[in-house]
Amino acid sequence: MSIERRFHPRKDVSFSVSIVLTTSELNIESTAVNLSRSGIQLSVDKTSVDLILEQGTHPTQFKIQLTDNNVDLFTVRLVVNRRISQNQFLLGLKFIDISVEQLATIDTLLNH
Repeated sequence: MSIERRFHPRKDVSFSVSIVLTTSELNIESTAVNLSRSGIQLSVDKTSVDLILEQGTHPTQFKIQLTDNNVDLFTVRLVVNRRISQNQFLLGLKFIDISVEQLATIDTLLNH
């Protein structure tokens, strides 16, 4: 029996997310696997993980863009980096300092 420790429940999703690495001016495409009001899980390849970890910040933080039509970038902190296969990883990210408008975007995605 496991105890649910999450404050916000996760919802399974599948949509593209852009990872924006400001130090290298790269955008990496990934896929959202699940989403909650406090965080998101992304599916990425090994090359993407290596680029993210090269950012040099501790804890690792970067920005993501959730939707194509939303120019607002979400700041996230890497909480979980789990290897699924040789080249496939799941990244658990926590939203940092989200605004009311960003929370509304998350709620819209959760209600679809």
